Amino acid sequence: MSAWMTILFMVIVGAFIGAATNFIAIRMLFRPFEAKYIGKWRIPFTPGVIPKRREELAVKIGEVVAEHLLTNEAVQAKLAEETLREELIGTANDLIREKLAVTTTPNELLERWQMTAVGNQANEKISGILKSQLEQFFQKRNEETVENVVPEVVHQELARKIPSISAQTLQKMGLFTASDAGKLQIKAMIERILAEHGKVGGMVGLFLNNDTFITRMQKEVIKFIGKPETEEVLSGLIVSEWQQFSQRALVDVMPAAKQEKFIDQLIVEIMRTVQLEKWMDTPIQDWIRPYEQEISDKIVPFLVDTVLKFAGEHSAQMMERLEIGKMVQHQIEAFSLREMEQIVLDISGKELKMITYLGGFLGGFIGILQGIIAIWF
Repeated sequence: MSAWMTILFMVIVGAFIGAATNFIAIRMLFRPFEAKYIGKWRIPFTPGVIPKRREELAVKIGEVVAEHLLTNEAVQAKLAEETLREELIGTANDLIREKLAVTTTPNELLERWQMTAVGNQANEKISGILKSQLEQFFQKRNEETVENVVPEVVHQELARKIPSISAQTLQKMGLFTASDAGKLQIKAMIERILAEHGKVGGMVGLFLNNDTFITRMQKEVIKFIGKPETEEVLSGLIVSEWQQFSQRALVDVMPAAKQEKFIDQLIVEIMRTVQLEKWMDTPIQDWIRPYEQEISDKIVPFLVDTVLKFAGEHSAQMMERLEIGKMVQHQIEAFSLREMEQIVLDISGKELKMITYLGGFLGGFIGILQGIIAIWF
């Protein structure tokens, strides 16, 4: 055999041995998946390295991820990123716009959640709650004065409105007195007074020109009503009456026997005003849509910031409770060996092939050296 043929043969043999050795070594990382036996004797190097050390590998990877990769500092840094905040706000706003694009009534939601009984009983439940609260209110505060029961804002508003109430009342009284109906009312009042005094009243009536007297009385009453002093007197009377009224106990103003009827009538009026049935058939989106811009500009950013702040402040406790290391360990243990092998090949398949080719190259290079040594030495 010529020298060159010897070298070529050794190169081919060396390259084959090198490539085959590396290929087998790589395959032995995973295969065989199970131990092989000849009788009771287990064949060495079975199962493969990773199947044999699977549990240890899962534990170690879990520890590495928890202690060095997914750390509390890394999570806090991620939560503090402005990009994440903007993405969350954008996602939330997209979700809101998506939900506002459809129409869903409360009744439809209750039907979807199989809670139609709640909707049917809503009126009854709300009425029951209102009645219970009102009854408790009267029971607790029956002995208190009206002044203590009525909110302070009512007292303030009444004190502010009394002058205008007095002025409006006197204005209407003046207009009525100046009218024909008012004149007839004055005439009837005078005739009634004279009639109550019997013969003396009848004699007085003979000396009076009724129409002239009534006209003069009408003018005097109008003049009296128009005086500023009259308005002051009326305002003082209203204030005095309100003060006396406000010092009375609630139970004196509204006896216990009438409170139940008052409560029932009040509940009927509240439910009639609320119109719950109409609300239940009105799309929720119709209530929210007028506030969409405010929700997007203010409420959503506020909620996102609150959630991120809370998550950042409690990230250590959350990660501790999540037990990231054990979670990763369990996930790795849940993979089948074929899946793990495929994952490794998908990630580093090219590199593993290069290792095989490198083995062939080194084997071929060693074959050249061996051929040269065999020929010359």
